[in-house]
Amino acid sequence: MKSKLLPCLLSAGFLALSAAPTTQAAEQVIATNLEPLHHVILENEYVTVMRVMLRPGQSTMFHEQHLDYVNTHVNGSMVHISYPDKPAKDHEMKSGNVKFGAHQGKSETDKVTNTGTTLNHQVSFEIKQHGPLNFGGATRPAIPQFQQVLDEKTVKGWKVTLQPGESTTLYTQHGPGVRVFFTEGRLLTSVPGQPNRNKEQWIHRGDAFLTQADKIELTNGGETPLVFNDYELR
Repeated sequence: MKSKLLPCLLSAGFLALSAAPTTQAAEQVIATNLEPLHHVILENEYVTVMRVMLRPGQSTMFHEQHLDYVNTHVNGSMVHISYPDKPAKDHEMKSGNVKFGAHQGKSETDKVTNTGTTLNHQVSFEIKQHGPLNFGGATRPAIPQFQQVLDEKTVKGWKVTLQPGESTTLYTQHGPGVRVFFTEGRLLTSVPGQPNRNKEQWIHRGDAFLTQADKIELTNGGETPLVFNDYELR
């Protein structure tokens, strides 16, 4: 009797297992600044600046954005963006563009895959404190070298194009900020109150710098155009 019962029980067990629905464990969700492909390159009390480089076919993990977020596309590509709670979408990140994520009080989780054929290179920053922080102004000289590309309650941004020898003229920056470069070259920053004194920086494409409130004048001291995005917190 025992020898006949055992095969029946095993058979019933196999049938039950085959009838059970297959489930896949949910992917882990982590904070954006802890996601392995979001490399933190700069940080202060106001912002966390990250570089993201995705080779063709490469994906981030699911990561949660819960702070206002500015993303500068240094090298764009087609991407596939997945969400845990809504349909995925395909999108083109265009080189030179900027995207703002208003995530204060309404976090979003996503996962990005580079579906293009070239490297996807982004420089992004999170605004660590809920704002606006009321630094003031956030204006730039009304000259062709400045073209506004971002105007949000917590941050403003301008695309700056300086031909060789051109200057921004002297202006006042009221709040801290971030500068992201699309081209390489030689940048001269004047030292207020010290005539004929300039800080020299040799710039590479994709470089990023933290900036602070001050009087400032920027000059292209090289032989090729300098193009960069200049962001200021409000």
